[in-house]
Amino acid sequence: MIVAILSSDYKKLFTEKVVDYSRAKIATINGKPYAVGALSRFNNNYDQLNKKAKAVAKELGLTVPCYNPYLNTVAQMVEWVHCLEESIKIMEKILKEGLDEKKTVVSSWPKRSEIDKIKYKSNRGVGCVEVPRGSLFHEYSINETGNITEANCVIPTNQNMGNLEEDMRKIVPELLGKKTQQEITLDLEMLARAYDPCISCATHILDVKFV
Repeated sequence: MIVAILSSDYKKLFTEKVVDYSRAKIATINGKPYAVGALSRFNNNYDQLNKKAKAVAKELGLTVPCYNPYLNTVAQMVEWVHCLEESIKIMEKILKEGLDEKKTVVSSWPKRSEIDKIKYKSNRGVGCVEVPRGSLFHEYSINETGNITEANCVIPTNQNMGNLEEDMRKIVPELLGKKTQQEITLDLEMLARAYDPCISCATHILDVKFV
């Protein structure tokens, strides 16, 4: 199910909670964990992929829908091909038609002298952008002096945490008794890193202990 909301209403979409065993917040939708990232985008937007990206997906055995978290990296490769091909189209169009500098974002930036004259008022701003790891929400509030008084960033790694935990609970019983401790540890590390967490999380997110 795809739900469309305004970025400013992101708190209506999911709920964040703090758990006593982790420094990371857990995000849920209607009380259930969810996943963001390349595999989610592949499932939701397959029809929008260009021909070469679809061909790569077929060659790599990635079919839609796919719910195997280990194949998230494969979905990233498909996206890489899609973005490369689209980038070539954009550059070819620029080379053919030229670039109107008056329409570029840079040309609309205020000058330093203009920034110093800006009068601020208390306000709140929310942004949402789709980054390689998934959906990133960021919210900031400022006061009359232009200083940030509140900030909240909901990063893809945190949003995936609940889903990763559910996958861990499912896979551990399937591995016990079938593999060595070293193999079990490797499989769990592979699962955690398949979600493409940030570098520090990829290093410290998992500490396997056998008791």
